[in-house]
Amino acid sequence: MTGKVHTISKVIAKAEAAATLKSLLIEVAELSRQEPGCLRYELWQGTANPLEFIGIGEWVDDAAFQTHYRSGYMDELIREIPELVEHPPDVQWYRVVL
Repeated sequence: MTGKVHTISKVIAKAEAAATLKSLLIEVAELSRQEPGCLRYELWQGTANPLEFIGIGEWVDDAAFQTHYRSGYMDELIREIPELVEHPPDVQWYRVVL
């Protein structure tokens, strides 16, 4: 399948790990933005719940997203994140319908 891929990732930090998680997510966002297939990557932090972080990504195609998802820094994030979050991350990807 071709076309852009949009990603939405949500994590909720453990209170004592919020600063560490935020720093790690900022690093991932910055590295993601440098990838050739990344059109956009934003990191949001909740205002009602500052322990909640949302990553919004846009990739040129599925191959670009898969390259990102299999990168070394994503492997590191996947290894480190279980100790920093309340629940497993919710990662979804989408294609524009209309």
